[in-house]
Amino acid sequence: MTGVARDGSSRGERSVRGGDDLKKRSIRELLALWAGVLRELRERQVVRTFNNPIGDIAEMLVALHYGGEQGSFSQKAWDVQVGDELLQVKALRRTGRRARRNLSPIRSDDGYTAVVIVIFTEDLRVEKALRVPREVVNEMFERRPHVNGRIIVVGQDLLEHPAVETVELSDAALDG
Repeated sequence: MTGVARDGSSRGERSVRGGDDLKKRSIRELLALWAGVLRELRERQVVRTFNNPIGDIAEMLVALHYGGEQGSFSQKAWDVQVGDELLQVKALRRTGRRARRNLSPIRSDDGYTAVVIVIFTEDLRVEKALRVPREVVNEMFERRPHVNGRIIVVGQDLLEHPAVETVELSDAALDG
């Protein structure tokens, strides 16, 4: 990949802070590094599982933003509770390789108040966040039997819907 690396170099090589050149690492070393990073993020309570951390990070940021509580893993329809509101959180990471716009399925037609969509850049900076009322989800996105749910597509129709709100979601908690 070309461009400016995190260490400020423009050699066209991927580097991480401290000058550690990822291109020189074996696949096994990269996987071990990734696993170690996930373990450390779990220790710091940023993520709750060893799966792709995007969803856990989005849930944490939404809970911090609204002053809410993250639900347990047994909660099917919502991820963050804020008073009487039950929020489902969906995350999308833009990688530049392809313009992904589909989110994972919403499997419940009720049981939540709204969906908060968090869109991250490739480097996990919050690019945009949206609050979409459940009624809008049910109105705009048909239930797809093959996934047993509704797949939200982040497109112009959704972005311009009058009931969809932009959320000024900070990712500053990730700096610590």
